[in-house]
Amino acid sequence: MKRAIYTKVEQFLRDDDFIRYVMDCTTDNNSYWASYLSAAPQIRAAYLKAYDILTHLDDCELLSPEQVALLKQRIMHTVHVNAN
Repeated sequence: MKRAIYTKVEQFLRDDDFIRYVMDCTTDNNSYWASYLSAAPQIRAAYLKAYDILTHLDDCELLSPEQVALLKQRIMHTVHVNAN
């Protein structure tokens, strides 16, 4: 799977594959994202911040409560679509 190099947190948070990876980390996805980071180490800060946001949504101070609610809805939709 070829993907553009993300440089912003928002780009990661809009990527359904990244959301699935964080919410349900599988070996295949884990190796993909590890090689993605290796290929473009300059994106590490944005990657880590996006990962942190997804894993700590309820404690996140970077987003407004409305943004957190919308992001949670998107995550649930993404996970639901992936499960079907």
